[in-house]
Amino acid sequence: SKNIAVVKANAYGHGMLEAARALQGPADALAVATVDEAVELREAGITGPLLLLQGASCAGDLDEAAARELWLMVHERSQLDRLLQHRGRPLTAWLKIDTGMHRLGFLPADARDACAALLAADAVAQPPVLCTHLACADDPESPATDAQLEAFATCTAGHDLPRSIANSAGILHWPASHADW
Repeated sequence: SKNIAVVKANAYGHGMLEAARALQGPADALAVATVDEAVELREAGITGPLLLLQGASCAGDLDEAAARELWLMVHERSQLDRLLQHRGRPLTAWLKIDTGMHRLGFLPADARDACAALLAADAVAQPPVLCTHLACADDPESPATDAQLEAFATCTAGHDLPRSIANSAGILHWPASHADW
């Protein structure tokens, strides 16, 4: 599987640019929260895949993402609608599904339609990546992670698309969360 190093929020206090320079080789992609963070990395010479975790909040973000070859997280309907209206270069999209974190993402009941829309969209470079975020993976005894893994498997069944599930704690404690990313 491939790995993505998250360098948002100044790489959690370690220095975003320094961390990105160190990790852009070993990691298959990097992730930041905001367009501003992505622009800073691109202008500093970081050229590899760069995922924008907050996604696009306006049409200008989509234009910036296309110009700078950023990947976009799509975690709410307004982002999906905005992306479907995009007429520039097709963008790589990651569809975030809320399987229990309850912070961002499409509810499983809405995720199938969102996935179908991404698959049909000319604005989306295919294939989109299906992802979720584990809420309690740092607790190996928590039943929440198994429930999230089951919900994600059920929600994404029938789609032969790349998947991303494991956060750092998932990598360490939950082998069943290891996916394509």
